[in-house]
This record gives sequence, structure tokens and C-alpha cells, in this order.
Amino acid sequence: MGETSRRGRERVPGMCIKCKVTKPSVTIRQSVYCKECFIKTSIVKFRTGQSRLRRDTPHLHTKALVAFSGGATSSAMLKLVADHQNSVRKDVDSTPAYTGIVIGHIDETCLFPEAPEDEIRAIAGESGLLYKTVGLEEVFTLSGGRQTTLIEIVQANITPGAERDQFCARLVRPASSTSHKEYLKALFSSLGSATDREAMLDVIKRFLILQLARETECGVVLMGDSGTRIATKTMALTSRGRGFSLPIEVAAKSQWFGDVSVWRPMRDFVAKEIAFFNRWTGQKSAVVPTFTTGESRLGSIDRLTEAFIAGLDQDFSSTVPTVCRTMQKLEPHDEALAALPCLICGMPAEDNAQAWRSRLTISSSGAEGGSICSSPSATLPESTSLASGDASSLLEISRAVCYACQSLLHHASPGMVLPEFCVKRLGARDVSGSSAQGTIEAQRETLRKQIDEFLLED
Repeated sequence: MGETSRRGRERVPGMCIKCKVTKPSVTIRQSVYCKECFIKTSIVKFRTGQSRLRRDTPHLHTKALVAFSGGATSSAMLKLVADHQNSVRKDVDSTPAYTGIVIGHIDETCLFPEAPEDEIRAIAGESGLLYKTVGLEEVFTLSGGRQTTLIEIVQANITPGAERDQFCARLVRPASSTSHKEYLKALFSSLGSATDREAMLDVIKRFLILQLARETECGVVLMGDSGTRIATKTMALTSRGRGFSLPIEVAAKSQWFGDVSVWRPMRDFVAKEIAFFNRWTGQKSAVVPTFTTGESRLGSIDRLTEAFIAGLDQDFSSTVPTVCRTMQKLEPHDEALAALPCLICGMPAEDNAQAWRSRLTISSSGAEGGSICSSPSATLPESTSLASGDASSLLEISRAVCYACQSLLHHASPGMVLPEFCVKRLGARDVSGSSAQGTIEAQRETLRKQIDEFLLED
């Protein structure tokens, strides 16, 4: 007599839970599968997840861009998406999930020369799909055919006992003698920790992937975030002060970016499942370097939370599913959905972030107040300012930056230069900020006039 599982399936001791005639090869959350049944179950689970994501969405007939890093999860997602699309095309009675699929990849060799770009390109080429790539440094070239305008962060020394930090910036033209790669390297050199560098890298990669989606006319971006990665991001983002935007950043489906919908179809898979799927289907993947490759788990918040989740999951296999199920219940607050995007990360920026951070910040009482300190970051030559050099010409951007990005700026070197997409976000934010009153309204109008001629056309 066989046993009965929690889902009502009859178990045959020592046999696969699906076919009941083959000895199992893998155990996934207290369920045992043979090789063939595991692969079939993974495919069905992925396609079921795709169907749920397509439900109640305006992007039913559009192209999809697969965000492909070359890692294990994105490689598995690429195979599942491509196989599904090809199988549906062979069935005359079925409709393809997307009108077309494009592979989008971000070339990171500017920061990581050891990145296996040739291997990643070969893996993508085996799918037979259109492959588009863009270098990280190109974030400093996307000026719409106009002369590039950048934002230089100028940090102010705050008087002891002041109510809040002050973050100021000015618009600059890039120095003609400096390449885009040098600007990118200087940006990351300006950041105070590996955690901040990882956060900025995520911001730039997300922006470039969305740009690729728009250029290729894709209405959907498929992100390769597994359930394990979702659980890690949940802990890491919360630790970095991103609770306000957390439901958007880890959602199964997000419409925050307007014209492009971001989906995470791999969130039902844990890292162990992906590893076995790639091994048994022969799907290749690459080892993608990061800022903490080869370092201890204390290298960054992301690295620490990854080790924490992995350690828990070894002894308690329900850790990742429990975190993911909890996250599915979270909905973005109405204030988050109505908030304007942060100047840096593009996520919702809460209006009271400055006051909240001031109540939690511990600062030295010996600092001298009132003076503006500005110096070019890293080894860059000084950029050309678009306004006079006095304090009155600076742009006060504190209200345009979310809590987490304020912490990033607080620990960054003076003179940090941000890409031009920040100029557009700043202009859109202040032009649309019609609810401000009094002095704030006057400041926004002044800011709008200063940057109006440098905004990019849609």
C-alpha cells in the first residue's frame, strides 16, 4: 500500500512521485523525482507561471526581451522561453506567447575585464534568437543625438544639529579628453562600499535593459530572478532601506515603468532546481563576476544575505518558498504608486525620506557647517559647469532622491558624476511637482528653468 502526499498523490516508497516506476534522482522540498519527470515538471511549472503573468495584462501580443546575464538562472529561462515559443509555433492550433523574442545582454567588461563575454555570446547564439548587447559605459552616451549633459553631485557640510542633510548638484558637460569608460570607472570609484557599487550597477543595468526593450519594440522584459534570488533581494533591499519600493522591485509583474512591463517568470524555481535543470538538459551557463567574487560573506549586504538564505535553506527547505509567498501578499502602497521616481534609481521616492533619515542619522558634532565642498571624483579632469560656480547656482536635489539613494550619496566622494538619464528624471520630477507650495514651489520652478534646455526629448 502506497503512502499519500500532502497534495493527494499516492507515493510508492523508493519511487518517483510522478511516474511511480522509476527510482528518484533528486529531492525538491520533500518530493522526489526521476530525471525525466523532473524536467517535465519544470517545463510545466514555467509555462503555468507564464500563463499567470499573461493574465490581466495589456501586453498580450508583443515582443519580449529576455534579460540575459549568462548566469545559471537566465540561461535556464532562455531555454524554457525559446523551447516554449518553438513548440507553440509547430502547433497550428496554439498561439505563441509573444510575437517575437529578443535576447538583451549588458556587457560588463569595462568593470570586469575577466567577464566571459565570448562564452555568453555563444550560449545566446545556440538559441537562434536575435541577440542585442550594450556596454555599461554606453549609459554615458545615451543623449538622443544632443550634446551630453551630466549631473555632478556636490555634497555640503552640514551645521551640527541641522534638521537634515543637504544634497546639491550642478549640471556639467563632460570633458572632451575623458572617455565614457573613464566616467563609468570614476563613478564606481566614488562609491563608498561594495554594497553601494552593487546597488549602482543594478540601477545602470536596469536602465540599459529597459532602453534595449524600447529600442527593439518589446513590451515585456523577462528578468531571471529565481525564488532564491527573490528571497535574497527581499532581505538585502530591506536592509538597505528600500522597503518603500520593495513590492515593486521584487513583484512577479510590475508596470512601474509604464510602457514596458517587467516579469519574473523564474520566481517559482529555487537555485537547486535550476542547477539540476541545466545539468540534465545540457543547458550551458557562464560564471559572471561581481564586486564580491572571491570575497567572504561580509563583502557586502547582498553577499551576506545570500549566504544567510543559503544557510537557512540547507536545514529548512521551505525558507525560500515561505519568503516568496510572503512577498506575493505585499502590494505597493498607494503613496508609492503615486510617488515620483527617484533621481538615481528610478524607484518611488517617498516625500518624507529626508526627515526620516535625519532622525536615524548619527553625525559628528565637530563638523564645520555651511561651506560647499566640491572636488572632481577619482582622476577625472574637471567638467565644464553649465552655471556659475557660486552656491546659489546649485540644484537642491534632496527631495528628488529616495531614502536608500540618500544613504548612497552620503557615503560617496564629492564630485561624483551621474549619467544623463538622471537629468531627465530630475526634470520630469520637478516639472510635474504641482502640489508643492511656497518656497518649495519657487525652488522647483527655478530648477525647471535651469535644466529645461538640457532635457531629452521623448
